[in-house]
Amino acid sequence: MSKLTTRELTLCSLMAALTYIGSFVSLPLGPVPFTLQTLFVLLTGLILQKRAAFLAQTLHLFLILIFKGFQSFLSPSFGFVIGFVVGAYLMAWYLESRSFTLKTTIVALLIGSSIFYLFGLPYMVFIVRGYLDLTMSNSLILKTGFLLFIPGDIIKAAFAFLIASRLQPFVRRLPS
Repeated sequence: MSKLTTRELTLCSLMAALTYIGSFVSLPLGPVPFTLQTLFVLLTGLILQKRAAFLAQTLHLFLILIFKGFQSFLSPSFGFVIGFVVGAYLMAWYLESRSFTLKTTIVALLIGSSIFYLFGLPYMVFIVRGYLDLTMSNSLILKTGFLLFIPGDIIKAAFAFLIASRLQPFVRRLPS
């Protein structure tokens, strides 16, 4: 495995910082708030190579633990943060061997978003029912942890595509 270049480290740090800062733009909508984190995670998966995307979102996870504390593990939304690491990696992995087109980007965005929810929803159920000992029906959890976010996720995915399509020539094709 080769070392990361200065350029890759810079992009990883930038995307981790933007994702972390995106968490401060927050609108509470139940156990999981609406934030701009998802926009930057999607952007990470669209513009970085798979290793850099993984490292960027892992750094974001560490930033949360450092600045918000280890009690973040007990937040119903922390499973989504874990999903961000896997989702950004899989998006970048999918795009690495394909050209950046609308079709491939939509597939990558669907992969990433699906992974976020595949990790986030079960973790939310575990924390809400197991740790917080709250009684929430499956339909309420689905509504407050998934359905409320679909319109915003579609908008953030569209913005991620627009931004990534503008950055694509500069980020992926520049020599290291």
